[in-house]
Amino acid sequence: MRGAKLYGAFLVGFVLIALSSCATGNPSEYSSSTSENPGMLVIPKGWFVMGLDKGNINERPEHDVFLDTFEIDKYEVSAREFAEFLNEKGNPENRYFSHDKYSTIMGVSYVNGMAVETTKNPEKYIPREGFENYPANNVSWFGADAYCRWKGRRLPTEAEWEKAARGDDKRIYPWGNGMPDVTKAKYDQKWEEKGLNVMTPVDSLHNGASYYGVLNMSGNVWEWVNDWYRQNYCDFCTADSEYYMVAENLLGAKKAPEDVNDNEQELPTPPMDDPQGPSLGSFKVLRGGSWYDSYGELVIRTTYRYWFRPEDRYLNTGFRCAE
Repeated sequence: MRGAKLYGAFLVGFVLIALSSCATGNPSEYSSSTSENPGMLVIPKGWFVMGLDKGNINERPEHDVFLDTFEIDKYEVSAREFAEFLNEKGNPENRYFSHDKYSTIMGVSYVNGMAVETTKNPEKYIPREGFENYPANNVSWFGADAYCRWKGRRLPTEAEWEKAARGDDKRIYPWGNGMPDVTKAKYDQKWEEKGLNVMTPVDSLHNGASYYGVLNMSGNVWEWVNDWYRQNYCDFCTADSEYYMVAENLLGAKKAPEDVNDNEQELPTPPMDDPQGPSLGSFKVLRGGSWYDSYGELVIRTTYRYWFRPEDRYLNTGFRCAE
């Protein structure tokens, strides 16, 4: 399954409400703390608002989340970097990555000292010439997770990803609340017209940097995060919270007084501090949208959520790591 069938059945159309205040998103507004890890930015501890009440059902409700300090890659993992991992750790049964004409990495065998592209039992993986610094794509969640562990890191949680993209001022896009354009995000691209140039180098589009200076958190490639997928954020709703009415409307959830009967659904109440998501599931969450998305302003906003099976890998799935 490639491209056109990925999203249509899941998108809910709506008009994004214009906000009265408009964050600029200029990364110079925030001076990122120096990280001891090259290529990573420090995201300070504190509260932020996660979710969007006017979004799709799986973006609701807005809720406050506290995260401790963490670090996240400034850039998406590149083809050059992921090829190094594949060459050291292998790609058993293509579990981590799929090599085809859509991939920024290719498998090769050597004939008379010349690298010849092959999809069967390659001797080595190399980035395609000219695309070394483009994002690694066709990567599964298993591949993303294994790479981050190989680097001594991990995939970000969904909450960490959203804070790194959104900051603490509820911005709709990493750069602020202004609508997307070609200087800020790579989206609504046509493979038939551009081939691999539907993507952009991982260190490009500085006008689209997040409040903390993280690049390409909208568009380019979908980014895997660690969390299992759940339909909405009502795990954060407790019977005495301001979010309860939203949960009741979404799920028909009931408060849990002493007289609650067995047929009424009680709201789970996991912590709002450093949430890790469900303990199990069938799908993993992806964030940020991709070059493919013609829905642009809907899909590449900071709160939009999508899901695939962890073994899935497509021409627009990539990732970055956290610590």
